[in-house]
Order: sequence, then C-alpha cells, then structure tokens
Amino acid sequence: MGLLPTGGPAHVGLIPDGLRRWADANGVTLAEAYLRGAQKVTDILLTLRELGVQTVSVYNLSRANLARRDDELNAVYAASTEFFTSLIPANFDPATCAVRLHGDRTVLPAEYVQAAEDLENAMGGDQFRINILAAYDAADELREAHRRAQREGCDITAAFEIEDVDLVIRTTAEPLLSGFLPLQCQYAQLVFLTTPLNDIRPGQVDALVAEYRRFPQRRGR
Repeated sequence: MGLLPTGGPAHVGLIPDGLRRWADANGVTLAEAYLRGAQKVTDILLTLRELGVQTVSVYNLSRANLARRDDELNAVYAASTEFFTSLIPANFDPATCAVRLHGDRTVLPAEYVQAAEDLENAMGGDQFRINILAAYDAADELREAHRRAQREGCDITAAFEIEDVDLVIRTTAEPLLSGFLPLQCQYAQLVFLTTPLNDIRPGQVDALVAEYRRFPQRRGR
C-alpha cells in the first residue's frame, strides 16, 4: 500500500476566518482587525515556508462573500492591498516565490486587481507558491477546467490550475470548508482551530504540521 512522503504537507490550504467576531470582541474597527489579520497570514506563510511547504492557498473571498456590507468588504480590500503591495514584497524573495490570484477578477475592485497583478508579475520564483482565492467559486473553477480540458485535449483533473491540498487550516471552530477547493480537498486533513487568526501564537502552526506528519497519508488506499 503506497504512502505519500512523510515529510509533507506539500500544499496547505488556509481559511482565515473570524475577523469580524475578533473585532467586536476586542473593540477595534474592522479595518484594524483585517490589517492585523493580513500580518498574521504573512507570519503563517513564513512559518510554512520554513517548514518545507511548497504551496499555500489562502481563501481571501468567496464569490458569496461579495454580498457582505460595503464596510466589511472595504476592510478586506484595504488589508489585502497592504498584503499585496507591502507585506509579501517585504518578506518573500521574488526569485524564489510566486503569487497567483484565482477567481473572477471582473467583480473585484480595480485597485485590488491591479495590486494583485503587479505582485504576480514581480514574483517569478518556483520554490514557494502562494495562491490567493478571491471572488472564488468552485463551480466557476470546474467550468473553466472543463473548457481548458476540451481545448488542450487533456483529462479534466489535469486542467485545474491548483493541485491537491494536503492540509487545510481554518481559524474558526466551525467544521466547514465554505466552498474552499472542494475537489482538491478530497483527501486533505482538516483542522478547525478555536484560536482566532489574530490570536494565533508562535509555534502553533509548527505543531499542526508536526501533527500532520505523525500519521501516514493514504488518500483512500
């Protein structure tokens, strides 16, 4: 019975959640909460890179999230723009790191898309990959993969731009994927934290990866 390499995970999915509740509980604005969240996501990415993870897919916004109030969305967009223009460039080497935005760019603000595309163009490495999912919907992804498979004459599983996920970390206790890469997460180990994103402590992510490595990943075999 074949096993995946014990040194994984190669691909981690991150669902940063609970920031609105954290803002209420700590008496800060949504803008402050999301900016702190962007820094925390950066810290997690740095930790995962040091642990040998090759790809991290971060759930920034689902398409359904776009129905939220304007003040909530504006806080997300402002923090994300800071993430694209300052946090990632300051912490990751463009010679080794790549960034890719996945989702429907036509429904996102022009400033957000421009910042993301500038980062995509600047980061051309092949050692560590960051996928950002924004205005993402799994049905859209499936339709695009189907069209690509028809154009290129390949199997649909080879037409997805994002590969299988090994470990998913959600920073709330609700046991939900909320539409996050459902096909790629078929055999992923799922972790739902009681610690909010903005309160994650140093070493907590290391412990999650160590726990993943304790068990063989058989993927149904």
